[in-house]
Amino acid sequence: MRMTLELTTAEARRLWADFLRRLDWANRELGAEDRAEARAEAAAHMREAMGDARADDEVDRLLAAIAEFGDPPAPPPVWLKPAAVIGHYLSIMVIGVTGLIVLVFAHMAIMEIINPAGVGLWIYPNDSALTLSYEAQPGADEILGAGFIPVMLAVCAILSGAIYGLWRFALSPRGPVARWMKP
Repeated sequence: MRMTLELTTAEARRLWADFLRRLDWANRELGAEDRAEARAEAAAHMREAMGDARADDEVDRLLAAIAEFGDPPAPPPVWLKPAAVIGHYLSIMVIGVTGLIVLVFAHMAIMEIINPAGVGLWIYPNDSALTLSYEAQPGADEILGAGFIPVMLAVCAILSGAIYGLWRFALSPRGPVARWMKP
């Protein structure tokens, strides 16, 4: 069953082609025969609705028919899938590096229990760089002191939450990036 809609103006043909593209996107899970049947049914409905429309202009009659039929969802932009793939693999790297940082901070918190005099966050006078070290730094001042363990555990918890959020967004099979990567 092949039925088309004959339109005279270029604007109406463009609107009709856009509608068919959206209809095909909405029915992408169907087989070719079912999609062709859906197109034919839409064309028949549009022809009937355009005949009933009161507007004089073909474009206005087509717009009224599309509004009555319901505008199918638009396919995503062409650039979205490559951006999703890049974001997916970039997030894998970010999660890996951040996970290693969490492990280092957790290890430092455990080592603070074993060696409280040596492990810490140090800063040298007249310097703005911080040093995270397993040994006491001569000439440097320890910044956190007894607060080192809670601060490191809090940083680990915050970074772990960020890793989980990034995983849910970019790597989870039900996340938005996974949906964008599907054809």
